[in-house]
Amino acid sequence: MRLATIGVRGPLGLISRVVAAEAEPASGAAVLVDVTAAGELWWSRQGCGNPAVWAAATFPADLTALLRGGVRGLEMAAEAVALGAAQGLGAKSPSGAPLIWSEYQVERLPLLQPPLLRDFYSFEQHVVAGAARRGEPVPSAWYRRPFYYKGNPATILAPGAIVPWPAFSDSLDYELELACVLLSGGRDLDAESALESIAGYTVFCDFSARDLQREEMQVRLGPAKSKDFASGLGPWLVTADEVEDPAQLTAVAYVNGIEVARGRLGEARWSFPEMIAYAAGAEPLVAGEVFASGTVGGGSGQEAGRLLEPGDRVDCELVGFGTLSHTIGARHDGGGGLVARAQPASDG
Repeated sequence: MRLATIGVRGPLGLISRVVAAEAEPASGAAVLVDVTAAGELWWSRQGCGNPAVWAAATFPADLTALLRGGVRGLEMAAEAVALGAAQGLGAKSPSGAPLIWSEYQVERLPLLQPPLLRDFYSFEQHVVAGAARRGEPVPSAWYRRPFYYKGNPATILAPGAIVPWPAFSDSLDYELELACVLLSGGRDLDAESALESIAGYTVFCDFSARDLQREEMQVRLGPAKSKDFASGLGPWLVTADEVEDPAQLTAVAYVNGIEVARGRLGEARWSFPEMIAYAAGAEPLVAGEVFASGTVGGGSGQEAGRLLEPGDRVDCELVGFGTLSHTIGARHDGGGGLVARAQPASDG
């Protein structure tokens, strides 16, 4: 399945729904099947007396909550989606809710609301390029462990959203990455269990305030405010059963329609199962967590020699599975007017 979160306008405002991309059987047209509404139909076929109640509990209209149902939950969702798509355009659930939406009827919302976002640093070409800019060797520790920082999951943008340009930065950049989302949690996972914990894959765009990032990295705590204002994720969560070989997943970035970067997951030093197993050491993981790969080789504007400008369109494609698009907003119009405190005068 290819899953996403949409908003539907109702009397009380925007209502969040989880949908799956399907082809409508009669016409072949691409449609969005409402997972919760299709779940009603699924439960009614099981002979359930109150399918709407059961569907709300087992096919929730929240993608993170849906993933907590584990492997069987996704299997049931796939069965429900196929059942819903077969009903055709205009069909309703047992409670009267629409089973199928068209893109023009809905608004895209952030792909999901993950409990945690971890961004790794796994592509050697990108690591080497960064070390060369700083005039430093690649740290030997990078070759031993899959290091990461923790980002703010509340700043994940909806596909198609404007990227807010924070007032504290004059140097905005993109970073092309791949990502996976956890289906199940656990602690002290081995690589095999970690692979089984993956719900699916998507593309990630790590927007970065390069000037503030340079200051943050001098303090040796890793990036924070320079990253935690906007991140792109989506447009689809492609479930793991649709991906024959994750190592072959390829991401491509375009700025204003021109290809600027391309990378394959298999080029990373660390696989997602290795990243997940490392993160799970002495630490519990939970469903819905996002693991980003780190920037592919050449996958940032500073490597290509051109940072972003207002109005630039950044497209990040997961080849074969859709494209995530964002437009850069007006310079310094994204809030965050942080004022740096003056450095103390020297005692000497």
